[in-house]
Amino acid sequence: MTRPAVRELKALAQDRLEDILHKLAPGGKHARGVYTVCNPMRSERNPSLAVWTKGDAAGAFKDFTDPDYTKGDIFGLVAYLNGALPTDFDKGRAWLEDFLGLATLSPAEREAAQRARERRRRESEEARASRKRWSVGAAGRAWTSGRKPLPGSPAWTYLKARGIDLDQVATYAGDLRWGPCEYFMGAEYVVEPLPGGGVNRRKVRPGPILPAIFTPLRDAGGTLQALHYTFLRPDGSGKAEVEKPKLIWPQQVGLVMRIANGAGNHSPEEAEALGESCDLVLTEGLEDGLSVALACPDLRVWGCASLSNIAHAPIARPCVDAVLVAAQNDFGNPTAQATLARAEEALARHGKPIVRLPAPTGKDLNDTLRGVR
Repeated sequence: MTRPAVRELKALAQDRLEDILHKLAPGGKHARGVYTVCNPMRSERNPSLAVWTKGDAAGAFKDFTDPDYTKGDIFGLVAYLNGALPTDFDKGRAWLEDFLGLATLSPAEREAAQRARERRRRESEEARASRKRWSVGAAGRAWTSGRKPLPGSPAWTYLKARGIDLDQVATYAGDLRWGPCEYFMGAEYVVEPLPGGGVNRRKVRPGPILPAIFTPLRDAGGTLQALHYTFLRPDGSGKAEVEKPKLIWPQQVGLVMRIANGAGNHSPEEAEALGESCDLVLTEGLEDGLSVALACPDLRVWGCASLSNIAHAPIARPCVDAVLVAAQNDFGNPTAQATLARAEEALARHGKPIVRLPAPTGKDLNDTLRGVR
């Protein structure tokens, strides 16, 4: 029988990646397109093996105890998990052909399998599109069901403790809401194999309910696509004492929090209809953005939710003149400094002046506002 082409075999293997992981490296967790698990090739208590599960790189892996040498694509993954070196392509190929049942298939049977794979791919894409529509819709419903931060609320108390009085933010865009929310990162799930192949991830216990500030993450046209959550202590005296008090759902790339409108106090769409423009400040977080808005009401302010997302901010619009990038003082973090430099290079391609705005004191501009050194 003719062996399947490498490209075909890789695509078929990626289509069955969940089954491969369930067989060779069970018991891991999925998060943001990465499957992490304790390396089954040795005894360990903390997961070190990461396998990418989405896109063209699905099946690529890295062992973070030895990231320079123990890594590879899906062929290297199955070779490694079968006791060979990740560079043993032939071992990986042979195992995949056997696991997928391709070695004994006739050309007609392989063609039928390819058609079935294409059908599953279309169904998967349709399912992903449906989940995205549901997620975006759910984010919008969560935001509209929230309450505006008012004196006495946990959200107001938290912001006041950070030196921010919303009543004094003259061009505040009005997007903040707060309410009780499930800390969804604290939920527990079980992964169950399905009879026909694949797995099902089922929630068995929800996360705790905590007060949270949630802010829309909007696309270039202003449409709400996701929410940025800041989970709080019940009395609002600080962030919640959880692993990650700030979360984003469903995603953030290319989206921004519209924090302040700047000169004229008009949204980007209103400003462009009126022929107005002003300088724009990009910050990582909400608190930094509100701090800038308090100090400089003539500046439009957007929060990017993360340092890496600054590079994707939708600045190519007429209401934006120069762009000021609020820089945290990460002097001891060369990775953060490199990420910031790459973001500035990406923004500069739009042809607008790019200026770095470092925090004069403290780690960030909110520290400067509060007098922290």
